[in-house]
Amino acid sequence: MNIRSFLRFSGVGVFITLLSMLMLFVCLQVLGTPLQLTYVATYLITVFLSYTLNRLFTFRSAYSKATMLRYYLVYLSGMILGMALLYVFKKLFTYPNWVISYMVIPFTLLNNYFWSAKVFKPKGEKI
Repeated sequence: MNIRSFLRFSGVGVFITLLSMLMLFVCLQVLGTPLQLTYVATYLITVFLSYTLNRLFTFRSAYSKATMLRYYLVYLSGMILGMALLYVFKKLFTYPNWVISYMVIPFTLLNNYFWSAKVFKPKGEKI
């Protein structure tokens, strides 16, 4: 793996994570929107931004419907994992919704990174 690509990927990830955390906090804590709906809407918006930024800056690749579809499928698996964890954490803890939404980030991050590396890896390259 190219270290520059990895650093750009990480930079995009940090930006997207901070943006999603801000969106979740504002929607859940300030606006009082429902947890699951807010999580899904935030996820869909930030996945599109993540794909676009990684495509343009990290991998410098042309737009591809197939790659975008695979990228969304990766993040769909992360969203499903996140929603399941939201449900479990909501039952186990009495924290505010915005804290619970942050608690799922480490789990979805690992899932998304593992599968994204497979989506964008050049043919023949081992991960």
